[in-house]
Amino acid sequence: MKISYNWLKEFIDLTLSPAETADKLTLIGLEEEETFQVGSNLEGVVIGEVLEVTQHPNADRLKVCQVNIGEEKVQIVCGADNVAKGQKVPVATVGTTLPIKLDDGSFLTLRKAKLRGETSQGMICAEDELGLGKDHSGIMVLDSSSKVGTPINQLFDLYTDSIIDIAITPNRPDATCHLGVARDLSAALNLELKKPEVELGIHSGTSSSEIDIQILSPEKCNRYVGIVISGTKVAESPTWLKQRLTAIGLRPVNNIVDITNYVMHEVGQPLHAFDYDNIAGKKIIVREFEKTVEFETLDHVKRKCEPGTLFICDGDGPVAIAGVMGGVDSEVSDSTTSILLESAYFDLVSVRKTAKAQTLQTDASYRFERGIDPNLQALAAKRAADLIVEIAGGQISGNIVDVHPIKTDPKELTLRKSYLNRLLGTNLNIEEAIEMVKRLELEVLEKSDEKVTFRIPTFRPDLEREVDLIEEVGRLFDYNNIESPSHGIFVSTEEFSTWEILNSDIRKASVELGFREIYTNSLISEKEAEQFGSLESMVGTINPLTKDMTTLRPSLLHGFLKAASYNFNRQKDSVRFFEIGNVFEVNDQGIFHEGIQEQTHVLFGVSGLKVGEHWTSGPINFTPFDLKSLVNAFLSKIGVISKVKTDEVDGSLIYKVKGERIGELRPVDKSLKKTYDLKEPTFVAEFSVNALHKINASLAQKKYQIIPKFPPIEYDFSLIVDNSVKSGDLLYTIREKGGNNLQAIDIFDVFEDESIGNGKKSIAFRLSFVDPNKTLNIKDVEPIIQGAIKNLEKQFSAKLRG
Repeated sequence: MKISYNWLKEFIDLTLSPAETADKLTLIGLEEEETFQVGSNLEGVVIGEVLEVTQHPNADRLKVCQVNIGEEKVQIVCGADNVAKGQKVPVATVGTTLPIKLDDGSFLTLRKAKLRGETSQGMICAEDELGLGKDHSGIMVLDSSSKVGTPINQLFDLYTDSIIDIAITPNRPDATCHLGVARDLSAALNLELKKPEVELGIHSGTSSSEIDIQILSPEKCNRYVGIVISGTKVAESPTWLKQRLTAIGLRPVNNIVDITNYVMHEVGQPLHAFDYDNIAGKKIIVREFEKTVEFETLDHVKRKCEPGTLFICDGDGPVAIAGVMGGVDSEVSDSTTSILLESAYFDLVSVRKTAKAQTLQTDASYRFERGIDPNLQALAAKRAADLIVEIAGGQISGNIVDVHPIKTDPKELTLRKSYLNRLLGTNLNIEEAIEMVKRLELEVLEKSDEKVTFRIPTFRPDLEREVDLIEEVGRLFDYNNIESPSHGIFVSTEEFSTWEILNSDIRKASVELGFREIYTNSLISEKEAEQFGSLESMVGTINPLTKDMTTLRPSLLHGFLKAASYNFNRQKDSVRFFEIGNVFEVNDQGIFHEGIQEQTHVLFGVSGLKVGEHWTSGPINFTPFDLKSLVNAFLSKIGVISKVKTDEVDGSLIYKVKGERIGELRPVDKSLKKTYDLKEPTFVAEFSVNALHKINASLAQKKYQIIPKFPPIEYDFSLIVDNSVKSGDLLYTIREKGGNNLQAIDIFDVFEDESIGNGKKSIAFRLSFVDPNKTLNIKDVEPIIQGAIKNLEKQFSAKLRG
């Protein structure tokens, strides 16, 4: 939920900075996920003068410009037709971030670059590239009297805002709007809350000559408020309204639609505007159908709605899916002159079922699913009507029609001082508790020195028990102000399972090898899933939350590629990630669910630079051998390397144990790299943790070993083998015959030459042996070496090189 700092300041006199406000919100239970700045804060954009314009030698549509930006002269490649010598222009210098959104949601940051062979040190900007308008026909030409080098911020009154993205728990529908968040802040900071003013002096009633409203399903819609406004002019919204909506991520549409969105984000009540002239029979009927209904929503999707779906209908049929989205036949358009404004309460279970069945979550359904205030509808409708008359013109026709078949009465809860202090560990009296809680608009009904009874406002459905009131006191008192009692140390006598130990070892080994752990979503879209195999082998969801979360991932690869792309788009030049997570496939041998196999995998991924640019050498990219070395080190750290063999198949390295595949190392193919906008060399290795656990369980239990007192003995030998023989197979065979005292094996030389035969290579091994109880000599290890060499001769036709 995105909250505008500027908007909050209209409700309370905030003196905290955006960062301090975000911290305070987290302390009172509205956890900050991210705080960022929006708007055209064009720091780094200065006024420049075009000194010279020449044709680009390698591109017909580009020009090479020499531009004076005050402190220096720079060369900029420009594609605009109207660029000319002598112009004063806005220049975004290297390092400037412009309000140009990229595909991943980030904004464009300029770098020094070469365009078709010519260096470009910045960008001469058009109006839309600066967020100052929509014109993109050419660069923006400034007044000739503008002073070169002046920051562009000094020329324009630019809108900026700080947006605090907070995580809203499902039980806090009141916090899905700016008023609700401001209410919590005002209570925590003991500030006065200024509510939106409603100036319309119009009367409410259950009927009107302008519109007839009937509710046939009161258990799913217990209130419906309608206002008819005639003589309106649909047009572009005023700048302040567009800026306010854009700041929180909404796209301005027109003044009518924008006002309904504005009021929803202001007070928390979803609203909908119908074109009144398209409402057949001038009546609204809220009802269900006993059959499947096909209905085209505003997004121009024809949807099949199951029996029991709640609709808003006119005299001819459905005009909206209740609480989710309106229909195309009654939408507000540029020719609309009269509107019907809807403000209703729809049952949260009904809306949630419909939204999931249609795989469609809207801002409206998001709020209805949490349970909005059932007594807010008239106020929100009046607030929106007030703004519509002010901005779009027109007048109210008749009364507000307020049909309210089932009323919701506020609950009452009692708070006891003894229970409050016992639970929180405080020593508060009843008056102190009242002083804090009443700021949240809880009304005191009865009180004594030992307890107090409150009337709970209907916008707080989460306050159901006495303990909920105690939580409110705790968060407003500030949990940091509660002294921590001294507790004894709790030690669990239960041992960790071998599965938990292995997962811990995997994380520890991965971090030690320089990998950073990532957590990605196990749900992906069908379009993304198709890139990793056939959808028939993948597990789909019956009621997906959104279209982007329809399929359970068959691999951890998608998450890594998405994370890598995200990092590279934010000027990172290297990634080294690992992830442990579950993957899914359709399989008859399902362990947890019939027909679905769920396994835990670990993925290692590297991309970009292994070594950055340095004065002693240039940058070095990752290679598959780098990842192979890291994987071997990982397998060694978790104690299974001795059991693993490898096979190379179609450019991939397959890891096996006793012929059973346990993992794979491969480069990411070009098509996937293109999809995820990855330009750097990228390699991944993915292993089954279930398979690793099975191997781990078959090994002897790990024990701590003391550092040997006695020195190791090393033995070197070289073998001549066919070029087709893999060194990994040779190492595996040596390990098998090396005995318990074999500490390490290294390959220290590979040699190919006609002198040893065509199609042959020589590989030199160094074996290190150590015995914890004595100093070894050559007589102790020579039999072991000879046995290993005989095995190599037998299996690979190897010859000992003299």
